[in-house]
Amino acid sequence: METIAYISGKIETRNRECFIGDQKVDCPQTGKTFTTTGDKLDILPQIPYLEKRSDPIFFIILLAIITLFSVLAIFKTKIFGKSLVEYIVPIWYLILISIVAVAWQYLFGLKIDDGLMSIRISQWIWEICIAASAYKLIKTANFGYSNLFFLGVLYSFIIHGLKVTIRYLFYEKTFLYLTDRFLYGSLLVMVIVFIGGSMFLFFRKKGIINF
Repeated sequence: METIAYISGKIETRNRECFIGDQKVDCPQTGKTFTTTGDKLDILPQIPYLEKRSDPIFFIILLAIITLFSVLAIFKTKIFGKSLVEYIVPIWYLILISIVAVAWQYLFGLKIDDGLMSIRISQWIWEICIAASAYKLIKTANFGYSNLFFLGVLYSFIIHGLKVTIRYLFYEKTFLYLTDRFLYGSLLVMVIVFIGGSMFLFFRKKGIINF
């Protein structure tokens, strides 16, 4: 007879074999890539060099990103013909809603046992905010594809930069997992911006929607 055991715990990988504690178990989702601590990777392969944590490196990168956007705002640097203020001011309330949705997800959503429905709803909220931002900026600021690209970059750092920071500080994730999630999330943001933005630009060109 074969006994099937359901074991709960954090899966660790050692030499491509999976363990919970010292007990060997079948690796979940064959064909998927995992970090050494059992976190699933969606884009990156296993990169041992990134399987680590370092507070100095993390905070240097975080400070560099904050400094970069601060300099762009202070000196009113033009990015594809628009300053950072011109990107942010018309949609500041949508950005704020997105930040609140992400914070709510980690503060409350993860604690609700509803089959992850609360998490999905919080994600739908910031996805709607991104699409609405593209529409708003196309309508009020005559944005084009290059501007939409930077809008995607901006939202990627706001939403997934915040998520990466939370995961590093409170969930002790490695650089490999954080990089994978940031890239995956940023790809999703770009898809929403360009699909939504392309539709609005097409409708405007055809005269279906008059801005």
